[in-house]
Amino acid sequence: MAVTEDTGDAIPLYARIQKTLQDRIADGSYPIGSLIPTEAELAKEFDTSRFTIREALRNLTDLGIVERRQGVGTRVVSTAAHSSYVQSFTSLQELFQVAIETYFVLHEIGRVVLTAEQATIAGGEAGEEWFLLEGVRWTEPGGKPICYIQCFIPSRFAEVVPSLEGHQGPFFAVLEKAAGEPIAEVTQEIRAVQMQPRMERALGLKPDSIALQLLRRYSTERGVLIASVNWHPSDQMKYVMRIHRRNQTGE
Repeated sequence: MAVTEDTGDAIPLYARIQKTLQDRIADGSYPIGSLIPTEAELAKEFDTSRFTIREALRNLTDLGIVERRQGVGTRVVSTAAHSSYVQSFTSLQELFQVAIETYFVLHEIGRVVLTAEQATIAGGEAGEEWFLLEGVRWTEPGGKPICYIQCFIPSRFAEVVPSLEGHQGPFFAVLEKAAGEPIAEVTQEIRAVQMQPRMERALGLKPDSIALQLLRRYSTERGVLIASVNWHPSDQMKYVMRIHRRNQTGE
């Protein structure tokens, strides 16, 4: 099996194994109702650890494609992910991959003078002029809407912002390159809020829908590159974070 170990900033091995297993389920190699090979068998096939296999299987479970039962095994229950959208990642590269594997439609680009509330979101100062980009992220062209997105970008990137129109991929990568310095920190806040009417219309939701709002700020040593606000329908979004204990040497 040509699925190799992690190298540099490549897609993590467990994600590649997950994709391989998902493809096998989709093409009928593992039919619905069947048990897929055990962790030990998969670890041997992919020449990796059972921990890596467990991560791949956990993601498939989160997507509703398999179910796992102690003493029984991992059973296929669906050939496709359920309508809920799951995000699970442990690195900036995996955030990058989410943007690559989905499709963003930009609705508008404008300049705004930050209010006190917007300044708190963006990580700037009230009264500063920033760019505000708004649009919808889809599973794929013609697919299902995932979330409504607002991006606050400092005015120092005025020459770069026009290039973001039609860009598919993470905006933070474009801005990081333009800044000429690496992202030093990504901070994230998650909260439940009232979905705004125009967002409900864009996502095809009923009035008074509740959003799971994910705010991420990407910063270099000079300051914020971009603050991205993702408004997800609360009943269609599941966010997974995994925290691993470091070994005693701190590595």
